[in-house]
Amino acid sequence: MLHVDKVDSLQTEKVHITASDLEEWKCYTFTLRLHYDRGTYASYCVIQSDSLGNIDLERDSPVRGTYTDVDPMGLFLSIQPTQSVRPGHFFKTYDPKTFYYTLQLSNDSEEVIDEIQLKKHWKHPLVSQIDVAENGLFGTLFKPPGPGPFPSVIFIPGSNGMLENGYAAVLASEGFLTFTFAYYAYKKELPRSIPEVDIEFFGKPIEYVQNLPFCSGKIGLIGQSFGGLTANYLSTKYHQISAVVALNCSAAFCRDSAVMKENGKPMETQLLDEGMSDFVNGVLRQKPAFKNLYSKLTPNTSIPWWRASKSTAYRIVQCYDDMLVDGVPSRDNICKNIRETGHSVESELVPGGHFLYFPYFPHHGIIFNSQINLMWGFGGECIQHSKSQETTWIKNVEFFRKHLGKSVEIPEWERESVVVLPTKQTFTVKNGLRLETPFCLGSE
Repeated sequence: MLHVDKVDSLQTEKVHITASDLEEWKCYTFTLRLHYDRGTYASYCVIQSDSLGNIDLERDSPVRGTYTDVDPMGLFLSIQPTQSVRPGHFFKTYDPKTFYYTLQLSNDSEEVIDEIQLKKHWKHPLVSQIDVAENGLFGTLFKPPGPGPFPSVIFIPGSNGMLENGYAAVLASEGFLTFTFAYYAYKKELPRSIPEVDIEFFGKPIEYVQNLPFCSGKIGLIGQSFGGLTANYLSTKYHQISAVVALNCSAAFCRDSAVMKENGKPMETQLLDEGMSDFVNGVLRQKPAFKNLYSKLTPNTSIPWWRASKSTAYRIVQCYDDMLVDGVPSRDNICKNIRETGHSVESELVPGGHFLYFPYFPHHGIIFNSQINLMWGFGGECIQHSKSQETTWIKNVEFFRKHLGKSVEIPEWERESVVVLPTKQTFTVKNGLRLETPFCLGSE
């Protein structure tokens, strides 16, 4: 009955879901569950079969469900945390996982009549993952198969300073050599907080990648939020950088808890007016604090774009539903200054919240920030945000290929035709419908 063309696929790959041999003109429910060690994420749609008893998610729109329009990946785009996930939990990104799913088909009596297990790899199975610990640098290198040379991209971590391997792993699966690293609070050799970090430290990962024998010499930077801001700033210090993608970042360093040093001295910073932040249903909305920020910037508190190599290209992506950073003035300020200094820049303003990651990564509207003991608003509507993750990812990859060189085409691996979940599933039965009991899954 159920059929999926690729039960074993890469994270960014689309899959084709169909069902056949059904009763004609009857409504059936498709339920997708993502198994995660902190609880279960789920989505569903109800679709009516045609005169031949077939349903095709590339053709048919739901009668109801977690998404409404025809979309072959609608179930993946609309997946949301169930009550088994703690409110405000932030999906772990530090380990390149394989997502495991269960897809179930139920009839109008809520009886499960078929199910298929699926898996999506963050890291292409043929990409090598290499841990790096040398000269005070702690990170992870993802290398495509073959001798290279490869166009290279460094993922700049956000304000938590931790090793976030997820994005680098997925980007390496597109054929790039990628590297990411931690810069504080990870090992005892590293600083304990951002104010103790000297931005000169970021020259280490750039130099490390540049000296690799399989690096093509073309290096790009990508970062999200504080990581995107740092990537922009680094491009003005290191002329080895050929391209930068900055996602949902502010146009200047602006928080006293996130001010680094430069050449041993604290960087000059125009601070946000935190008093302008407000609360929506108990969730902190920082966006209003950006209202007058950029009009107060001085040459000493602005990014010195004039220092950047004229050959460096920029791509600025902002979400206008972001509750944390005000995307419109941030994009406008960044792009205005880049153009005035004669650099190439493309920009995109899209619907969505703050954490813009890779395709089919769950949307986070709010997270719990343990440092301030508050729910922090990220914003965005689930479907629109997820669609933006789909479209901006494609453009980010195209941008890097344009400015760094064509990435390698990674060969096919031996895909599984039948996926088995890594741990035992247990089920309870209620009104004839098998309900999954939440269980714990490790990463691949």
